[in-house]
Amino acid sequence: MNRYNFISKEESYCICELIKEVMMNEFRITEDEAVGRMNELWGSYSSPIDEDEYFLTYESTKDWAYIVYYGNDSQWWKKSKTELTPRPYP
Repeated sequence: MNRYNFISKEESYCICELIKEVMMNEFRITEDEAVGRMNELWGSYSSPIDEDEYFLTYESTKDWAYIVYYGNDSQWWKKSKTELTPRPYP
């Protein structure tokens, strides 16, 4: 079963699994939270994000993990983790 409600292709699923693993390792969050954060960020689109076949390859899996966790405008690459605040998550 595809737990990512914003993708439709097998290759995208593999990339999302890698993003999930990075988030779990980097931020010490659960698998459910990592998947939930991605679904929250990308799940509101009316069509799968991988209809643009290159979308998930625009950034590395580590970069996507930080974007999903801290937000696109957080400038996470310039700051230490102690200076950053994660995006709100239920």
